[in-house]
Amino acid sequence: MKKAFLLFMVLCASLASVGSVSAATTVPGGPFSSSFNIQNIGTASAAVMVEYYDAAGTMVFTSNHTIEVDDVLSVYVPAVVGLVSGEYSIVISSDQPVAATSNFSDVDSGASYSGFGEGATAWFIPAVYDNYYAYFSEVYAQNVSDAAADITLSIYAPGNSTPVYTNTKTAVPAKTSVNWSQKDLTELSTNVSYSAKVTATGNVVSMANIYGSGSVAQQLYSYNAFPAGATTFYVPALYKAYYGWNASLTVQNVSTAAANVTVTFSNGTAKPYTIPSNSSVAIYVPALTELPNGLLSATVTSDNDVAVTVNISNPYNRAATYNGVAEATTTVNAPNVMKNYYNYSSSMTCQNLGTAATTMTVTYAGSAATETSPSIDPGKSWEIYMPAKADIPNGYNGSAVVVSNTAEPIACIINSNMEAVPYNTQVMDQLFSYNGVNK
Repeated sequence: MKKAFLLFMVLCASLASVGSVSAATTVPGGPFSSSFNIQNIGTASAAVMVEYYDAAGTMVFTSNHTIEVDDVLSVYVPAVVGLVSGEYSIVISSDQPVAATSNFSDVDSGASYSGFGEGATAWFIPAVYDNYYAYFSEVYAQNVSDAAADITLSIYAPGNSTPVYTNTKTAVPAKTSVNWSQKDLTELSTNVSYSAKVTATGNVVSMANIYGSGSVAQQLYSYNAFPAGATTFYVPALYKAYYGWNASLTVQNVSTAAANVTVTFSNGTAKPYTIPSNSSVAIYVPALTELPNGLLSATVTSDNDVAVTVNISNPYNRAATYNGVAEATTTVNAPNVMKNYYNYSSSMTCQNLGTAATTMTVTYAGSAATETSPSIDPGKSWEIYMPAKADIPNGYNGSAVVVSNTAEPIACIINSNMEAVPYNTQVMDQLFSYNGVNK
């Protein structure tokens, strides 16, 4: 019996014409194209079926694939014969556990997010913007139930548990996607970081896109919403003037009471925050003078459930978002890593979440190459930079598995950037980030 794995895909194929697409993105630019990657994280060869649904919720194409253990299937959606230009979502079913990621981009912007394992009736979105220092956002939701559902978006100002904006899309057909743009909403103020919540009468999945304007027009961020929170989140990769990279951290209170939150950084600095129900706090890492420059990590703890996201960017408008990690395991899967693959290369940043030092070992699908870290102290991170690996050939596009060798729990973030010379200094956003998949 196959285990269903849902992958909600925001932008598939080339959006050359979006007039008939009911959930067409409001992100400027385009046409956009997508690719997705499916990694077999099971113990035997996986029989996988991919179903494509159009904006009306109609299944328009299916394909069947076999994926070996730890290997990855990569699909460039515009090359899928039988799909016309438009916006699609997909459902992946497999007889083995799988992990999936999706990338979407146009000529100067790109973003990445992860597949969803199942739907829920409520989703939390830590950061939405209407001209937040030249940034805007949109929220997507897909009805993944078998019947029509009402889907509601509520937006909350920081420090306020009552929504400032609420809108309901009624009778959304099964498998259909809808979206809400935050640009020019009269209820939202300039330079305020809001949070949001999606609720529905049936199971849905949800995610958000953030995009820049003006001097940061190329920047595009994408991240999964949270179906629930946790009292502890781990943040493997934070940057403060790290080879030009900087980061911001957003914490949303997803509980019904105020949350007392502490963010403890890898240098020992601890910052306290009190966050009302449903609202969020945005923390710009370079503004914290207590932190040294460089690669940092953090642990977020709270007396009530919260959700955490991280935005990263550099002066060349490379930008991406990833989610904090709430569940710790000793093995992490990376469905897509690259070394100079059409000028893209990856890095993996893995954090020791345990109470004792550990080493970590990385293996790569289709390669005999391995790498073992030095001893990593609790709370600290280790970065694996693919271009520095002489035993991985240029042009590599595959998957990786990271294992903690002493059974200490770990978490990993994977970044892929168009950085082969001269692209590393070209002003555009071709950075894709996603969370490693726990096993």
